[in-house]
Amino acid sequence: MMGRQNIKSWGLLALAISPIIVTFSGWQLAKAEQTPELLISVDFEGGKRSPSGRTSGGGTRGPSKGNLIALMPGDDNAGTTISNPNFFVYIPEHEAESAEFEIFDKSGKSIYLNDELDVSGTSGIVKLTVPKDVSLTNNKEYKWRFAIIFDPWDRSADKFVEGTIKKVEISSQLEKSLKNATPLEQAEIYANAKIWNETIATLAELRNSNPTEWEELLTSVGLKEIASEPFVPCCKPKAE
Repeated sequence: MMGRQNIKSWGLLALAISPIIVTFSGWQLAKAEQTPELLISVDFEGGKRSPSGRTSGGGTRGPSKGNLIALMPGDDNAGTTISNPNFFVYIPEHEAESAEFEIFDKSGKSIYLNDELDVSGTSGIVKLTVPKDVSLTNNKEYKWRFAIIFDPWDRSADKFVEGTIKKVEISSQLEKSLKNATPLEQAEIYANAKIWNETIATLAELRNSNPTEWEELLTSVGLKEIASEPFVPCCKPKAE
């Protein structure tokens, strides 16, 4: 009789704790499913800007309410593995209508120029694209410049940002790491490899679904102040 009571007691105890076991197992499974995402850290080490994050230069007479900011590391140097990278710039509120985007080679020769971009009413983060017929060469450095033109007859009134970009050849190891990675994992891989342009371009595409990683990236290079600024369409050639 005593043995049956013990068996019954153990049975009741097992029934009592089984939901806990199931719940705990479910929690472990959920945690395991979330772990890869939680481990992603898109922190671009080095090249942090000053607290203001400002990189604007040029004339100061333009009626801009803020500063142009290039979304780049603090040393204004960036790497890319593609021939036609994108560039990102924050444009503050302004009263200009036109802008200019130009890329030079190391000798100062212009390899791409669009000097009739329409920026009327544009305020926020914009993406500057490079046409497919313009191709950066491996292991060469280029300088780029984006300027808002307040007075076409007096270019000293421009507000501008500029930076340097170098086209690097993708290594077989990096290519292998990227092959089966998710887009968010690819952003982390690019950041660890110190390839800025693909890091920010990848996270720009993922910003709506992964806003934390976007903010982490910009904060890591001293640009937290503009991390919440919206993306805005920009920079179509002005109509004739």
